[in-house]
Amino acid sequence: MRQCLLIALAALSLSACKEDSAAMPQPVEMSAEAVGYYCQMDLLNHDGPKGQIHLAGLPAPIFFSQVRDTIAYLHMPEQNHAVQVAYVQDMANAESWAKPGAWIAADKALYVTGSDQMGGMNAPEFVPFSEEAAAVAFIASHGGALLRFDEIRPQDALADASPEPAAAVQSDIANRLRALAPADRSN
Repeated sequence: MRQCLLIALAALSLSACKEDSAAMPQPVEMSAEAVGYYCQMDLLNHDGPKGQIHLAGLPAPIFFSQVRDTIAYLHMPEQNHAVQVAYVQDMANAESWAKPGAWIAADKALYVTGSDQMGGMNAPEFVPFSEEAAAVAFIASHGGALLRFDEIRPQDALADASPEPAAAVQSDIANRLRALAPADRSN
């Protein structure tokens, strides 16, 4: 009886492991219907690597026009769905910047940050690689630094990615507010 119980427990644990690995969503190829989560723009019209995140309870992944946006989403504490898995496009074997490579798990990639290469929304990008040698070669051509997924801090992903200096942005906001203010009617 005890031997039967042990065999049953072993079979149950093996089937649980099989179900866990089978339950992990696989990357979904982008189609013309794929739009960026933040920008709601057609992703096929933007160059550079993209990202996708599979959330618990949702039937399809959410896509991102830039890898940096994908990483930023993962760092936002207010998200209300559990992340099952996140994927980014590997630039190690990409045909070109316009034709990124295959999908790889975001937490397994190496990232080049601070390069001169802009992402799909023409903002600074975290460029993902599956191979360190390819990332180092990219740095030699485009500058930047190499980080592992767990080395990316929330402030790296969530900081203003605007290439404009902060003073210029503040000045623009001040000018817009002045334009919206009612004119002085005391004259």
